[in-house]
Amino acid sequence: MGKFDRFWPMKEGGPYDSGTEVFKCTGCGAVTAPADGFNGEPNPHICTDKCRGSHAESNSAKISRRYRDNFEQIFPNSPGAGL
Repeated sequence: MGKFDRFWPMKEGGPYDSGTEVFKCTGCGAVTAPADGFNGEPNPHICTDKCRGSHAESNSAKISRRYRDNFEQIFPNSPGAGL
């Protein structure tokens, strides 16, 4: 699982402009807009402390065994299953 896998590249803006290239956290919805657009990197420090999609998932103390078991049952072949 990559460092920034929890961020979706998206474009913000209306239908009449080219939009701004941003990254949106799948856990808490925090948005970061690097100056380089999609060539830049999202800033994981903008996420809230309670972000479930958290980059805290790598810290096993913050994720319960029940959460992991449920994740593995739903997504058995995904990165992070079986940790």
